[in-house]
Amino acid sequence: MMIFDNKKTVDLLSHLSNRLNQIGIFLQSNIARQFKLTDMASYVHVNILKQRIYLRFKLSINSMELFDNDIVNIRLTNDKIHVTCFVYSNYGMDKVMEYQDNIDNFESIIVDNISLKLLSCIKSHINFIT
Repeated sequence: MMIFDNKKTVDLLSHLSNRLNQIGIFLQSNIARQFKLTDMASYVHVNILKQRIYLRFKLSINSMELFDNDIVNIRLTNDKIHVTCFVYSNYGMDKVMEYQDNIDNFESIIVDNISLKLLSCIKSHINFIT
């Protein structure tokens, strides 16, 4: 059965892409309040054929690019879900979270908890670099 014929998987990918978009907006709004930025954006990419979703985050201060990378990656394989969350910049790389479980056991609270962890980690990178 093709992935796009599996309603449960398509619904999960749709839900997760919405959640990642909300995380991107949350990060941007909180960071914009604290730092003088010249550019910032977040993008959610969905590849239904590869069963992957990722959140790309881009941030520049004083025209210096600090971030332009995928900070959250979600991948579905067979009946498993894999979530990895990394922040990397000139400061270094931090693994914020790594999660793997059966799709049936997956709770979206895992994705909800990423927001605050990412915000804290990104702020640390910005403070160190600027």
